[in-house]
Amino acid sequence: MISLQDVTKQYPDGTVAVHDLTLEIDEGVICALVGPSGCGKTTTMRMINRLIEPTSGTIKVDGEDIKGLDVQQLRRRIGYVIQAAGLFPHYTVRRNVATVCRLLGWDKAKVASRVDEMLELVDLDPGKFGDRYPHQLSGGQQQRVGVARALAADPPVLLMDEPFGAVDPIARERLQDEFLALHARVRKTVVLVTHDIDEAVKLGDRIAVMRQGGYLEQFDRPAAVLGFPTSDFVADFVGSDRAVKRLRVSPIDVSALAETVPGGEGVLEVAADATLYDLLAAVLQSPVSTARVTPGGQAVRLGDIDALLRAAQA
Repeated sequence: MISLQDVTKQYPDGTVAVHDLTLEIDEGVICALVGPSGCGKTTTMRMINRLIEPTSGTIKVDGEDIKGLDVQQLRRRIGYVIQAAGLFPHYTVRRNVATVCRLLGWDKAKVASRVDEMLELVDLDPGKFGDRYPHQLSGGQQQRVGVARALAADPPVLLMDEPFGAVDPIARERLQDEFLALHARVRKTVVLVTHDIDEAVKLGDRIAVMRQGGYLEQFDRPAAVLGFPTSDFVADFVGSDRAVKRLRVSPIDVSALAETVPGGEGVLEVAADATLYDLLAAVLQSPVSTARVTPGGQAVRLGDIDALLRAAQA
């Protein structure tokens, strides 16, 4: 869906923000661009919708070279979500969500129907929230409206620039969970910029780790980046606790758990589609140091942690 070939961005003063970047992002994938400040991740994302023009190289969206497209038409085909939502303060929620649809010339009835559909999609009651203004919403609600606006015209690509960075940690985790559930329903191709490796691991199907100067260090699945960093830079960036982070993206293999136990007082239950991180957390939180995977009844106890480690190695 998105292809960057030998893309470079150099500013007039000689500063190179992105250096000879080649990246292929498949349809329906969430690609997290992650790295320290000054690594070019935001510049890379903004070149995709031509908010920044590349110095050299080729960028294609859905097979089309974006240089040959009208810039306004290109941007209307790409949803864009920024930190703190970026809503128009003098517009109601309905009018904010309708922005791109109106620019595309949709009739009023179609726009109104789509706005209600999008607000319901992000769990905001149109009747309750539609006529409010941004200042009457919480930070998390504003961010949901921003996502609804970005999706309203049904673009194939969604760009997200630190979308959850301006909300508190509890709201941030909830918004991340809601976004993953939403993505499972709409399956857009998403480019997500974040400086937080934990967020990249949680949300990304693929992670692109970049370093200062706009160099791509590694591009792979989260488990591969955490388990097999290709350079000292990547190893340092993802952290010395990368083996623990890897548990977040490792599914539970019930065949690696030796015993079956009934439920009981103090035995915490974990769904079979959860991760090894969830299983370990449940074991540590259980007053009897036991968690039971359901359905099936396979369990792991604190004394049997080797079973969990074997599953993580796989």
